[in-house]
Amino acid sequence: MKIAKQLFCLCILLPLMGVAQREIKPRYAPGKEKHRNKTDELGQKQGVWKYFNEAGELMQEIEYVDDVRNGITKRYYPYGKIMEEIEYANGIKDGDFKRYYYNGQTKVEGAYEDGKKSGRWINYYSDGEIRNEGSYKRNLKNGTWKTYNRKGKMTSQIEYKMGEDVKAIQEAKAAAEKAKKAEEAKKAEEAKKKLPPGARYKNAPAPAQTPPANK
Repeated sequence: MKIAKQLFCLCILLPLMGVAQREIKPRYAPGKEKHRNKTDELGQKQGVWKYFNEAGELMQEIEYVDDVRNGITKRYYPYGKIMEEIEYANGIKDGDFKRYYYNGQTKVEGAYEDGKKSGRWINYYSDGEIRNEGSYKRNLKNGTWKTYNRKGKMTSQIEYKMGEDVKAIQEAKAAAEKAKKAEEAKKAEEAKKKLPPGARYKNAPAPAQTPPANK
């Protein structure tokens, strides 16, 4: 009787165990591909999923936890060359970011915080020399940004404050003030021309009185 009950329970559990986790060969994956994409009993993606194009070339690798991106997502150029690596937390970009040239050299590196660019970011030429560098704060350029030519010589240096060019702001303010003063001077000149002949300006001193000559 005991054995019969155990066999009955086993018959019930085996189908459920099969449903608990499914392993699926990625669509368009080449015949030799051994990786399997996994889902749990709720059909949610779990672990690393691979995505291929119709030519059988690997395009993306995405880490999932409960159907949400968590961990590193990788994108590839044709022929399997790495294009980009980025960290996610709960479906949001959060962590290190790297993009590569086709030759394998780093093109861009930086980091995200809560989905926004944050901290130091560097852009490179294809030979590895720095193109420009600076910092972001909440997805906006903030602080000093430097640009270099291919020989490593700095060609520009710009100071930013929450995405705005500090020098450009100062120059714009100075230009606006200059324009304002020019407009005021123009209006004063036009007002002067409208005065009737012989009229004196407001607050202008009255002409001195000449005392009568003694007879």
